[in-house]
Amino acid sequence: MAATEAADEVERLRQRRQANRRRRYRRSRLQPYRAELVQLRQTGASYGDLVAWLAERRVRVQRSTVQRYLTQLPEMQEGDGGA
Repeated sequence: MAATEAADEVERLRQRRQANRRRRYRRSRLQPYRAELVQLRQTGASYGDLVAWLAERRVRVQRSTVQRYLTQLPEMQEGDGGA
């Protein structure tokens, strides 16, 4: 194997590994309720209140899941929105 072929092969392997390493986006089950969750949170609902609200809609999640989802949203970056 020539040096240029070996270098090409190494580059191809690195690109494949990097593509495999890329984070794949998985749509959150909270996405359909995004606007309502933001509005409720900004109105003063606690994360526990939001979990109960979601449970009424047959969405089972933990409080920490709701907290992580909301804190990463751009509209929640300015402030926590209350409680």
